Amino acid sequence: MARGTAGTQLDSQAQKEPLEFSAWVEVDLSALERNLKEADARTTAAILPILKGDAYGHGAPVVAAFLKSRGCSAFGVSTVEEALDILHWTRAHILLLTPPLPGQLPLVAQHKMTATVTSPETVFQLNRLARMGRTHLSVQIKVDTGFGRLGVAPQDFVSLAETIANASHLHLGGVFTHFPAAASDRAFTRQQLKCFLALKDTLPHAAVDPPVFWHAANSAAFLTLPDSHLDLVRLGTLLYGQAPVPPLGWELQETWRFKARIIQTRWLPPGHSVGYGRTYRTTRPTRIGVIPVGYAHGLELEPAGSPLRQLKRAAAKALFPRHPVVQETTPLPILGRIGMGLSCLDLTGSLLAVGDVVTVHMRRTVVGRQIPRFYYVQGELRCIFWNNQLFSPQGKRISLKGLF
Repeated sequence: MARGTAGTQLDSQAQKEPLEFSAWVEVDLSALERNLKEADARTTAAILPILKGDAYGHGAPVVAAFLKSRGCSAFGVSTVEEALDILHWTRAHILLLTPPLPGQLPLVAQHKMTATVTSPETVFQLNRLARMGRTHLSVQIKVDTGFGRLGVAPQDFVSLAETIANASHLHLGGVFTHFPAAASDRAFTRQQLKCFLALKDTLPHAAVDPPVFWHAANSAAFLTLPDSHLDLVRLGTLLYGQAPVPPLGWELQETWRFKARIIQTRWLPPGHSVGYGRTYRTTRPTRIGVIPVGYAHGLELEPAGSPLRQLKRAAAKALFPRHPVVQETTPLPILGRIGMGLSCLDLTGSLLAVGDVVTVHMRRTVVGRQIPRFYYVQGELRCIFWNNQLFSPQGKRISLKGLF
């Protein structure tokens, strides 16, 4: 398992025994499908899978192709760049959840992406491009009902909707908003939803044909506020096996694991320092193991929060240390500072040797594309995505067409 090599060696017919990757991500596509089916059974709304952040670190091109084979025809991403990454590999309808830059609008029109618009200027430019290309484009309006980030103010919604209705080559496909605190402040979220739904009665009649999709629920609201499901729900983190709040009666399936191999072991005497800054010193004969994983791969990286939240996190680590590296269920403490690409583990009492595999827990979205992704369906390795190329388990370069 988890075999391959670099560059042209991976699909070289002369390479009889491919080299082993030192670190890789395993993606369980069957678990992703089960999570999707569980969500679908709990709503009458359509589900829009969210593939932003490289499908939350799962690899957006392969995830999109797999979900498309399971009946999903449209996906949500943040940027034009993310959309192009998917469209390079598979055809799909893409909703851009953020407004594209003016210079990106020709690409939006060329690939018929559904753009989020928050200003009349974008409407004018897109309509001109659609007219020049002799095509019609769908757009959506994002309304800021309290997040304070992207979107048009509720009082400016009617004017923007009328501008779209009067555009000869555009039609309004959807209206949506976003909840910042659906997991923690349900009263505020209900207030947002009330504000959002009040806009439906103000929508110009000319903008209602064809029908407009109204959507508001993210993963948190999907669980905490069923009234917010509306026509469509936007599910990201929930599909990938993580819930912002415990899903009642619903056991999410794990979809993602980071694996690494031990590349060296050695014994250090008592009093020997380990790592940069010499912040750790052994107190006894200690057997260490080195893995080729560090902060450049995302190990122990967390998003910056408020000073109070950072203080609480630091206190929790001091009082209740957690170990991000394990071998099956056995924790392997990290010794010293985490380096850019290397970390030292305490293997004292362990039989692990060079080449053995450990599991590394980290934030999925920070793991770069240079780490290969191994995709499994029903426990069978189906493909490897690495360096923007797709390979069969045998190391032959392949395409996504017909793979799932």
